[in-house]
Amino acid sequence: MTYSGNDDPVIHVISGHEEFVKAQLEIISDAKETFDCCMDNTALSILLNDENICKAIIKLKNRGVRSRFVTEFDKDDKSYYKMLIRYASEVFHIDGVVGNFTMVDEAKYMYYVLMDSGKNITISKILHTKFKPFVDAQEYLFENLCLKATPGKEKVREVLIGTRRDFLDTIQDLTEAKKISINLIETAVFEILLLFPSINAFYRAEHSSVVNFLWQASQRGVAVKLLIQADEYNELRETIKESIRQKYSSINIQYTDKPLPNKITTMVVDQATSIAIDVEDDSKNTFEEVGGMAVYSNNESAVSACLSIFQSLWIKSEFDKQNKVKQAYFEMFKGFKLKDEFYNRRWSFKEAKETE
Repeated sequence: MTYSGNDDPVIHVISGHEEFVKAQLEIISDAKETFDCCMDNTALSILLNDENICKAIIKLKNRGVRSRFVTEFDKDDKSYYKMLIRYASEVFHIDGVVGNFTMVDEAKYMYYVLMDSGKNITISKILHTKFKPFVDAQEYLFENLCLKATPGKEKVREVLIGTRRDFLDTIQDLTEAKKISINLIETAVFEILLLFPSINAFYRAEHSSVVNFLWQASQRGVAVKLLIQADEYNELRETIKESIRQKYSSINIQYTDKPLPNKITTMVVDQATSIAIDVEDDSKNTFEEVGGMAVYSNNESAVSACLSIFQSLWIKSEFDKQNKVKQAYFEMFKGFKLKDEFYNRRWSFKEAKETE
C-alpha cells in the first residue's frame, strides 16, 4: 500500500481477510511510540483470534510501544481481557462501547466495518486514513474515553476473578488450603504477592510445588513478588536467592529483617483475593504435617489489610537494601584520605585567536 502523505484526505478501503491481516500486521509492526485501540467485544475477539495479529500486539510492549485498549469487559469470555491486562500498557473498561478503531503513533487511523452473515460476524473491510486533522480529532476522542473509563485492573475483582460476592472462609484442612492457593496462582491475571514468615515456610512451599506454580505464572506475564522474613545473618538467605536466580529468574524476591508477630503465610492475588495460612509447627516440611488453619477471602477489608502489611514490609525492605549499598560504598572509601579540590581555568578567546 502506498500513501501520498499525512495530509492526504483520501480514505483507503482494505477488503478481504488476507489483505486485512497483511495491512494490520504492517501497521502494528510500524508502530514506534503508541498503539491505541477502541473496540467492542465482538471486534476485539476477531482481532485477537488471529494468532499473528495477537503476537504482534503482545510484542508491542517488548518494543517499548505504549499500547492502550478501551473495551467492554465481558464476564462470559475472560481470556482476551486477561491477555490484555498482562501485555498491554493500559486497559480500560467502559459500558456500551460503540465503534471499532485503532490509531498508531497519532498518525494512522483504521476503522473496522463488521458484517453479520447470520452465521458469524466478520470484519468485512477496514477504512484507513492518515489525514492529520481527522486523526487528531479521533485521538482527542480516545483520550476522553480513557479519562471516563474504569481502569481494567479495577474490573478484575468484579469480572475476571468470578468469585462469589464478599466471602470470608475458614479452612481447617491445609491440604485444601494448598489446592486453593495453587488455583489462585493459576488464575492470577497481573500480580501475586506472597509473604513467607520464615525460611522454612518458603522451603515448604517449594517442596509442595507451589513455587513452581509461581514461576509458571511469572512466565505468563504475572508480576510475582516474594517477601521472606529472615535475619540478615542467616546463611540460607543467599542460598535461596541464588536458587531463585537459577531456577525461577522471573520471580522478584526480597527479605525483611523485621520479626513478624506470627507465623502466617499470606498471599494476595490481583489485589482482589487473599489467603492467610497459620501453621502450628513451622519446622515440618509439608502442609499435611504442620497442622493449623487458613482464612480465604475476597472481603475488601481483609484483602486490604493483607495488602497493606505486604506493601509496607516490601517498601521497608527496599529502603534497607539501599541503605546497605550506601554503607558498603562508605566503608569502601573510608580508608582513603579524600579532600575537596577546586580547579580554575581562565578562558580567553583573544589568546585562542592569536594562536590560530
